[in-house]
Amino acid sequence: MSPTFDSLETQPWSDITALHESLLQRQLDYVVDRSEFYQRRLGKQRSQITSLADLGALPFTTKEDLRESLIAHPPLGFHLAVDEAEVVQIQSSSGTTGMPTYVAASTEDLAVWNSMGARVFYANGFRPGDWVMHGYAMGKGFVGGLVNVQHLQHLGCCVIPLGAEAGTERLLRAIDHLKPVALCATPSMVAYLGAAAPDVLGKQASELSVRKISVGGEPGGGVPAIRESMESLWGADVRDMMGGADFGSTYWAECDEKDGMHLCSQGALHVELIDPDSLEPLPLEEGVTGELVYTALARRATPLVRYRMGDIVTVSGTGCACGRSAYKIKTHGRADDMLIVRGVNVFPAAVKDIVVHFTPDATGYLKIDVDFEGHSTSQPLKIRVEMASSSTRTADELAVAIERMLSDRLTVRSVVSIVPEGRIERPGAAKEKLLERTTNT
Repeated sequence: MSPTFDSLETQPWSDITALHESLLQRQLDYVVDRSEFYQRRLGKQRSQITSLADLGALPFTTKEDLRESLIAHPPLGFHLAVDEAEVVQIQSSSGTTGMPTYVAASTEDLAVWNSMGARVFYANGFRPGDWVMHGYAMGKGFVGGLVNVQHLQHLGCCVIPLGAEAGTERLLRAIDHLKPVALCATPSMVAYLGAAAPDVLGKQASELSVRKISVGGEPGGGVPAIRESMESLWGADVRDMMGGADFGSTYWAECDEKDGMHLCSQGALHVELIDPDSLEPLPLEEGVTGELVYTALARRATPLVRYRMGDIVTVSGTGCACGRSAYKIKTHGRADDMLIVRGVNVFPAAVKDIVVHFTPDATGYLKIDVDFEGHSTSQPLKIRVEMASSSTRTADELAVAIERMLSDRLTVRSVVSIVPEGRIERPGAAKEKLLERTTNT
């Protein structure tokens, strides 16, 4: 069987760059011709962009720009670049950072989305003929719902689209009855289902049929302690993937090496890395950390140029034993979620990684209480951690141990409050929210 879903994934990166050079010129001509939004924004600058290296001269597009466009020109905004009659599907962002944005797709766009998504799930270990339990939220038009079902079907999998809304008991009983070999869901849902299996089914999750798990939608899948916890619960291989609503759902994925997520969007997206503070370009080299910026190369309905999605990543490699030529990244979270504690950058996923180290004394559930304006504080970070009812430590012992590890590993001071098991809400169908703001920002 082929090591990749698409031969583009193993072509020399110089060939991919040449392909992107050609596609960029065609796409820029298209958006200036068909998108009123980009006619206004790019204007005379279009003639100055003769290569990928010139992209830095163009303005960024932000989520707020899209929201303003949607409000000013409903239903699909000034950035719509096809006739409404050509739109065959409309998806929604999660709206976790404000008003949801609506993303239109043409028939051609769906083909591009499915190509990228199939590459992702193939890299994650899924294969044609696999039965897959779909545990992402299916409601509200989220791209992780229907669109991931379409990706999996394009790959050739049999999908069981119960979705997170089906609830813990129904999902687990369906897994027990239908015996799918694979599961896709958020890390928090995978962990919750695994922990609930003994009460619901009278058996451990590792006794079930699932041996391949693809996780995304929130940070955590690539964090060692969180991954190890999920793999131990299920006796399964867990791999991370990432993407976003604005470009189709998913286009980054871990391969067998599980050392970062490969770019899986060759021929569809061009990616830049910038410094989130200065907005200056950064090289895509191993060890470099920055914010991802995307430009669509083959998009008709709602094409975006130099779009800042807000994901902060580190390039973890530029070569791989799997044969894929695309570089790999590890994600830290969204720039919007990052906190600055006495000058130290802290991502919620890094805090969760520390807390998960303390299972089984801790359940792994936590809340970071943000009682300050904005993202910066000079006070210790306040964290509520749920203690397992079976813990052999006292609450004070657990709190002190977690505070010490947070200080040692993240160089951040904290005040940890221990709460009883069951006190912190479970994410259910929604993404896990680690931050809880107690003041208006």
